Amino acid sequence: MISGKHIPVRAAALFAVLLFAAATSGYAAEGLTLEQAVDVALKSNPGLKAADAEVNAAQAGVLRSRSGFLPKVTLSETYSRTNNPLMVFGAKLNQEIVSNNDFDPLAINDPETITDYNTRLSVIQPVFNGGRAYLGVKQARLHHDASLQDRERSRQETVYNVVKGYYGLLLAKEYRRVALQSLATSEANVRLAEARYRAGAVLQSDLLRAKVQLAEVKEMATRAENGVQLAKAALNFAMGVPQSSEYEIECRLSARNLSQNLDGLIEEALQKRPDLLAMNMNRRNAAMGISQARTEYVPTLNVMAQADWHSSDPAGDDAKSWAVMAVLQWNLFDGLVTRSNVKEALATTERMKSLEEQMRSGVQLQVREAFYRVAESVGRIAATGTSVQEAEEGLRIVQKRYEVGMTNFVDVLGAESALIRARTNALQALYDNNTAHAELKLAVGTL
Repeated sequence: MISGKHIPVRAAALFAVLLFAAATSGYAAEGLTLEQAVDVALKSNPGLKAADAEVNAAQAGVLRSRSGFLPKVTLSETYSRTNNPLMVFGAKLNQEIVSNNDFDPLAINDPETITDYNTRLSVIQPVFNGGRAYLGVKQARLHHDASLQDRERSRQETVYNVVKGYYGLLLAKEYRRVALQSLATSEANVRLAEARYRAGAVLQSDLLRAKVQLAEVKEMATRAENGVQLAKAALNFAMGVPQSSEYEIECRLSARNLSQNLDGLIEEALQKRPDLLAMNMNRRNAAMGISQARTEYVPTLNVMAQADWHSSDPAGDDAKSWAVMAVLQWNLFDGLVTRSNVKEALATTERMKSLEEQMRSGVQLQVREAFYRVAESVGRIAATGTSVQEAEEGLRIVQKRYEVGMTNFVDVLGAESALIRARTNALQALYDNNTAHAELKLAVGTL
């Protein structure tokens, strides 16, 4: 039996699956582009939704901070029943029912029980609090601005994860293609070895080596197929969609060169990195906390007004009264709490300064690392591209020599292994180049 409380959860999950299916319905035939994958992630990724909620919470904090300027209005209803002499006399005064008999010592000392219903409307308006409310608003706004920068950084990291996952799937598919090419080559080598063995031109050991090589390549092809499925699940996770979602991607990995110098990229990163900007805002917020803590040394002034209705009947309003007060309060000694708060705020500010400086250095290092990875990958692409051509030609020559008995099968296997290594190295260089380029943009803060 299906529990009713589980229906909304299942319905929501089904809706999410249908939504992604609708969003990607055209991708199965046309291919999911990188831009489309990023667009899906920006709409579906749970991490971004959490960042949005954090921004909303910070916005609520800004609204809350403004309460220091606004009046507080309270309506209360109090019921009391007592025979306490002082409270009885006070209740009669409030209900305006005091008579001469109430001044009789016997009546005062041993009064009858009285019931009082008190309806009170009170208003408190802050007039001066040493800048506490003003500083609170500024701190809340800084926190909100920092949350926006954190949200932007979350967006950039989400895009990077999608880009990395997308390129990872491309790499996995290319590995599978290389594995299938190698499988075809190994099968051809087995057929060649069998033909030469039947002709008595080679030993059985050559045929066995060819079959062993074929088994190893089949294992490689199986791993490559599994790698495609895992890479697709990783991309789905980055996009925030069910990991079993299916689609096709059609684009191929291509080399990307550097277009800016290192110094310019570092300078741009120091100006644009959202997390660095957020850290700067948090440091300024902490510095403002010093002034906020010191406001406890300053007196506060509030204006209060209240209106009271007293009656022995819940619905009555027999007696009405009002009062207006101005309250000046000065904290002369609080057991060193304020002094400790100021010291804590000073220490927090110093800590934030150090963290900001550390982050600035870290940003510069991240840009340098990504920059040099891109530069390195460009060189590797050129080198591995040449290696693939040489390995293909080398295998072709060795196979021809083996067909006419001019070399042994060990050389054929060596040439085949060299071609596999060259192709996989070339693919890895392309993948590293594309991911390093995205990582450089992430490090600069422009992704």
